[in-house]
Amino acid sequence: NVSAFHRGSRDTVTDARGFADNVLITSKQNGGRARSTGVTGSLDWTPNTKLRFGVDGGAYRVRLDTPDLSGPVRQKGVSGYANLRAAYSGEQDDVSLDAHLQSSGITPLGRYGATSNVNLTWKRQLTKTLSLTVNANDIFDGAKRTYRTDASTFRQTGFDHFVARRIYLGLVKKIE
Repeated sequence: NVSAFHRGSRDTVTDARGFADNVLITSKQNGGRARSTGVTGSLDWTPNTKLRFGVDGGAYRVRLDTPDLSGPVRQKGVSGYANLRAAYSGEQDDVSLDAHLQSSGITPLGRYGATSNVNLTWKRQLTKTLSLTVNANDIFDGAKRTYRTDASTFRQTGFDHFVARRIYLGLVKKIE
């Protein structure tokens, strides 16, 4: 499946940040215009009854026109994403892997960094009614996202780190 798109918006609302008496003030202001053009696609493949594979993703070009005190700021950039999936179903074992990648991109008067996430799940059927499940989330700790804002009255650089790196163990008992 492949598709193409073109989107446009105007009169958006953005965050305006500035300092007054050493206090950070965040308020809303009328934004500018945004346009994006891109392609998305997906592919699923099942080579046999035990294996399944899939991928979807997209790439898009973004243009933002944002008002700032010093005048309009025009930004352009290309961004993209990809999601990969693989699964195996056996007699007693089910294993699945999924990976998510998001490239860096632009925001009104700023940028954000790339992120990734890889998850692995294994399920083992122990008896007819009892199974063991192991989930490993964000295996490579890729959920840290950097950001930067460059406005005429405010500059900020930082990161958000959503700690999602976890391992879950579980026993599931079916009641019949």
